[in-house]
Amino acid sequence: MAKKNRVQNRKTEPVKTWFHRKKKVQRWIYVVNDEYAVKAKKAWYRARSVYKLLEIQERFDLIKPDYSVIDIWCAPGSFLQAIRNIVREKTIIWVDLKECAAFSYPNVTTFVCSIFDYDKLSGLVTDKIWEDQFDLITSDIAPNTTGRFDVDQYASVELNIEICKFSDRFLKKWWNMLLKVFKWEDFNDLVQQVKNRFNDMKTYKPLACRDSSHEEYIICLGKKD
Repeated sequence: MAKKNRVQNRKTEPVKTWFHRKKKVQRWIYVVNDEYAVKAKKAWYRARSVYKLLEIQERFDLIKPDYSVIDIWCAPGSFLQAIRNIVREKTIIWVDLKECAAFSYPNVTTFVCSIFDYDKLSGLVTDKIWEDQFDLITSDIAPNTTGRFDVDQYASVELNIEICKFSDRFLKKWWNMLLKVFKWEDFNDLVQQVKNRFNDMKTYKPLACRDSSHEEYIICLGKKD
């Protein structure tokens, strides 16, 4: 259904950049250095995933120059690079479970913390920065995969539900959130959590997602009270 919606959307609102020129690849072939990986390397982005965010930004215009943003599970940092190019000097919080190469941007604060450790993460946010609510939450989160898709997909849903709970306290009313999930049979559990908190939601699979991937992005629009 999401794929059908994307096709319909392209008829009325065509993509303005090169994203529509995606090379078709057979699903069972995994291309390491595909066009997105090559382009990311040339542009000094840390990962090809940046083009997923850039396409979402082009279509939904989630990030504004004056937004404060928290990027959850951001390693290796390509989302953050793109976000910083838009918001410039506004507050950006970078959260990940492990240490990764830091940026020299003075407006970026990094925390090493699990999204499941709410008390620690909320304490870090409220103690270290002046703003304790954000204009936007973004996430490219994924679990450590086990090779069993049912297990990995359930873990993906659990991670995103925790981010939803985090948004209760740290996302401003009426503002938006971006999530990534492995979509399968537990997907509706996450949908219900999103609908409980937001006035609208849309699903979208950017062209930069690999053909074999089950990942999909959820655009959560208009946080409720």
